[in-house]
Amino acid sequence: MLTDTLPSVFINEIPSGYLCISFILFYVIFSQAGLYIFHLIYRPEKQQRGNEVAGIIFGGMSAIYSLILAFVIVAVWSNYDDLNKIIENEGDKLNGILSHSQKLPHDLKIPIQNSLYSYCNQVVYDEWHMKNTNEADQPSAIPKLRLLLLDTKPEGNRQQGIFTVIDEDLSTISDLRRDRLDHNRSQVPALVWFILKAGSIMLIIFSYFFQVPSMLLKRIYLLFLSSFIAMCLLLVYQLDHPFAGSAMVSNLAYRNVMAELKSLQ
Repeated sequence: MLTDTLPSVFINEIPSGYLCISFILFYVIFSQAGLYIFHLIYRPEKQQRGNEVAGIIFGGMSAIYSLILAFVIVAVWSNYDDLNKIIENEGDKLNGILSHSQKLPHDLKIPIQNSLYSYCNQVVYDEWHMKNTNEADQPSAIPKLRLLLLDTKPEGNRQQGIFTVIDEDLSTISDLRRDRLDHNRSQVPALVWFILKAGSIMLIIFSYFFQVPSMLLKRIYLLFLSSFIAMCLLLVYQLDHPFAGSAMVSNLAYRNVMAELKSLQ
């Protein structure tokens, strides 16, 4: 379908309204063109009156398709909501490290803050549009900061406690980062996408067999059907690609940390 041919970065540059309208127009034009070709091949005068039987079959197909579509929408929305919670938790842990670093000597505080800034900058400008998750296997989210803690001998119990908290937060951030990067790839299996696409095409083609007194009225019915299906598929696609498009998750949590670090300089 149309969304499969557009790179995520390109989709991200298209205003949400234009993307939605373009996708719906594609589906509407596709369905209306199919109806035109159908009537050229299978003329209305050749069709038999059978709307009652066709309606029952169409209702059954619609119900099954609706159940599958509803299940997929709930699943992708759950993943989308989980991602937002992951980002919020990661931002909280970064702020926690930043707060604890304020209690350390200047020669330790500055490297920690620089490491935090570099990490947030990498997340916002590199990882946000990453297409693969190879970096998810990296053992530590901020390796330089981890090495700094290992190479530095704490002075006193207070500093030891701060190092312990920062180290625990780093471990949590590493886990959260792996979970976040995992959402860079589609969470909907290819087979499910195939069923959704094939099901939408089958419903549109099956609607051609209905007898309607006016061709204009039939095209209007088809317009509503194709538009609704297009909006649902677009919703699934956008929620399944949370780092691009109109439903892109916010990276404000990392930008806020960067802004706070700049204010401390």
